[in-house]
Amino acid sequence: MKINKKYKDSVFIKLFSNKKEIINLYNAIKDTNYDIEKTEIEIITLEKVLFMERNNDLCFTIDNKLVVLIEHQSTINNNMPLRFLLYIAREYEKILDENNIYKEKLVKIPTPEFIVLYNGERNYEERKLLKLSDAFYNNENVKLELIVDIININYNKNINIINKSKTLNEYSYFIYLVRENIKNNKDKVKKEDLIKYSIEKTIKECIEKNILKEFLKMNSSEVLNMLYTEFKIEKAEKIWKEEAFQDGIEVGISKGRELGREEGRELGREEGIEIGMVNQIKALKKYVDKEELINIVKEDYNVSREEIEKYL
Repeated sequence: MKINKKYKDSVFIKLFSNKKEIINLYNAIKDTNYDIEKTEIEIITLEKVLFMERNNDLCFTIDNKLVVLIEHQSTINNNMPLRFLLYIAREYEKILDENNIYKEKLVKIPTPEFIVLYNGERNYEERKLLKLSDAFYNNENVKLELIVDIININYNKNINIINKSKTLNEYSYFIYLVRENIKNNKDKVKKEDLIKYSIEKTIKECIEKNILKEFLKMNSSEVLNMLYTEFKIEKAEKIWKEEAFQDGIEVGISKGRELGREEGRELGREEGIEIGMVNQIKALKKYVDKEELINIVKEDYNVSREEIEKYL
């Protein structure tokens, strides 16, 4: 099937890109009660921002607060606070008149909030805070801090939060059901057809159960396209990481015999990382365009564009 090359597009963003759903979602997450009719919000999501390419992000202002909210598909990156720091600086540049910051009068700015909604398969705790200060070499008497609130929105997690938003509840169940259908049909459907089949089956079942019914009826082909891309990339990530780990172990054992245990282990780790990068590039070439691939690999392996292009 034709694959959506815009990895940044997602079912989540499509569901929560209007005022009503954003307010309902924020009320659920923060336990607030903003009125949908009376509350003003403005969506100010930045496109193609450094370090944020892979995530489906939503940035908006509400009640003098600037909220950066990200849905994460597979794993939590512990560098999220640093990435949010770079992102929020760009957001403030966008909303402020740069001339005002040179005036004597204090410039008031929206209070930032940083939220990640986790829905990966790994068994992750229900709620966790990541702090920028943990990245500092010396984190005593820190003068700069940024805290990211990680919330697990997988089905049957954080029930008190999820149940406050009907759409979030149904979205959580929808993703859960896709994964269940993938597991339950892996011996019944050809390997190359499994993800597409499972998504189509889930869409049909959810419409019948009145789960995201109107949304799925109106956007079924787009939902299939976006989810197919997300699940394919998630599967590819799992495969290349496992291969890189095993290959790195084998290299480490070999080098250890030649050079001694510690030096061999370090060389094995380094070569395992390179193998992982190459595997990642090979896996992703099928699903995303060149620029998106380069952004993903740069983020995961902290290498230059030139280094990546050697393997393209």
